[in-house]
Amino acid sequence: MNRRKLLSLLGLYPMLGGDSSKAETSAVVRQIAELQQRLGLVEDREEIERLQYQYGFYLDNRMFREVADMFADKSSSIEIGRRGTYLGKERIYRFLLEVLGGGRWGLLKNEIINHIQLQPVIHVAADRQRAKVRCRALIQGNSPPGRSTMMWAEGVYENEYVKEDGAWKIERLWWVPTFYFNVPGFDSAVFQTGPESQTFPPDRPSAPQDAALGRSFPPFHYRHPLTGREVPSPSAQTVNNEYK
Repeated sequence: MNRRKLLSLLGLYPMLGGDSSKAETSAVVRQIAELQQRLGLVEDREEIERLQYQYGFYLDNRMFREVADMFADKSSSIEIGRRGTYLGKERIYRFLLEVLGGGRWGLLKNEIINHIQLQPVIHVAADRQRAKVRCRALIQGNSPPGRSTMMWAEGVYENEYVKEDGAWKIERLWWVPTFYFNVPGFDSAVFQTGPESQTFPPDRPSAPQDAALGRSFPPFHYRHPLTGREVPSPSAQTVNNEYK
């Protein structure tokens, strides 16, 4: 594409009146560079926000290996509540699996955990190599299952992201809880929806349930954002050692 056509598409050629002086050309180049920078920052914020949400989905399902794989290789840390700070990717993984998870990857039958990620406020550095995120998590859980109450909690993240080899990763994850409390009556929770209509049958049946979970589980439509691996069902009974 020649310069005149490019300037016309950008709406800049008429402004220049067709003049190709060096000063005007420099102004256009600067404006293009500024637009590229602004677009890059928008793309960075979008990718970071998506990663924060994906982190929440993996944590929901006690997918601790998948969570740890979202952290930076060179420098990373995690602090959840007042459990102290763990440094390095493998110690982060051990903290998630052994301390938070009690040594178990995945969910048991009728086990529910949600870490709903809310209100992300994202600031990306001008060099687009680092970013900070403040957001909120609303948590629900009955882990381990069989309890008559559901735990609710809320807290704030103040996280740091870093770009490694062109990909955004979590460098520091810090979550500070605001409150925890238990809601009675969860022993009456229902995990199934209504059955198929007999008077107006569906055109095709619903997807089979995950028997080990005791309910349906929609598979992830995307691979892990950093490893590229397919992510299995979070059923703890069927997981193999590859995911522990």
